[in-house]
Amino acid sequence: MHIPALPSARYLRIVRASGWYDLLVTWPFALPWTFAWLYAQLNLLAQALGLPGTLHPLDTTHMLLANLLGSVVVVWSVARIVAPTLLLGRLDGVARFLFAAWQIYAVAHGANAIVLGFTAFELVFGVLQWWRVQGAGMALCPPGNTRVSERLSAQGPVRAGT
Repeated sequence: MHIPALPSARYLRIVRASGWYDLLVTWPFALPWTFAWLYAQLNLLAQALGLPGTLHPLDTTHMLLANLLGSVVVVWSVARIVAPTLLLGRLDGVARFLFAAWQIYAVAHGANAIVLGFTAFELVFGVLQWWRVQGAGMALCPPGNTRVSERLSAQGPVRAGT
């Protein structure tokens, strides 16, 4: 079965869109007061939907880890919004598969199923960012001195225009 390759401009728009999604969803994790509010809202939603699993009360360690995650993801999001590239998309795809794996693992071990709403987006953007791209070949980093971005720039735009 032949899987069509995405034009590089469309692929880069997907990378940028994944950055916007992450920024919008993750910025509340970066600050203690916004994360506490978001966590309370997620808990209320999970209870209203009767979802299985537990959302444990927040403690200082949970807050620290959430704020570190939020801070890193906000910066990573801005990088993909401002300068999307094939490499950033591929790396983000790997990160999304890792996030999805750990989210599924957590739910399987008692975390609240509300996490799976985030998992769906991780998987969709992960697959899209590992989709074939015209002119990129099969390898992320081909042998030799030629970089993927240089190969793509010779065949078309490296960055999405809008």
